[in-house]
Amino acid sequence: MKIFTLKHLSLLLILLIAAGCGYHNPNMLPPGQQGKVLKLYIPIWPNPTNEIRLASDINNALQDWLGQSKQFTLVNSSGEADYVLNGKINAVSYTGRAYDSKNVAKALIATLNVDYTVTDTRTGKPAWEAKGFSLAESYSLETDTHKKQALDTLVDNLSEQIYLRLYSAISRNEKNKSRGK
Repeated sequence: MKIFTLKHLSLLLILLIAAGCGYHNPNMLPPGQQGKVLKLYIPIWPNPTNEIRLASDINNALQDWLGQSKQFTLVNSSGEADYVLNGKINAVSYTGRAYDSKNVAKALIATLNVDYTVTDTRTGKPAWEAKGFSLAESYSLETDTHKKQALDTLVDNLSEQIYLRLYSAISRNEKNKSRGK
């Protein structure tokens, strides 16, 4: 059996100190330390594109992602909400990415472009907004299911991006309000 030397114990102590650097996941804090739980309303976004069900797919994905957060409670009307997440689907486009020898497209890039705004219902002012936000996903033209999968991936990625950015944007807005700015 090998005995630890002072050198080994010192190295182990340094590693333990570095590992305990104070990082914590804010969603894992006890509810009393997480701050105020905010009410959020997400209406169906206008969809002037030809993609049927895209607006409801985005709404469902946003509800799924934001419903995971302990910082927000999703409500059914703007009258109940502290914040409203409005948006508009600007465009969905499919551009060629790969072609065969006869110049026929074999793969496309699906691009989703949206605008969205988080509005503070008490002041009516935007807490945060993104204009012309775009995401892209490549897919094969072998079957129509690949196109559907690409669009589903875009919707999920959009919802995840909003989820990740929303907490910090609203936290900044709440801090500014409490400081009287």
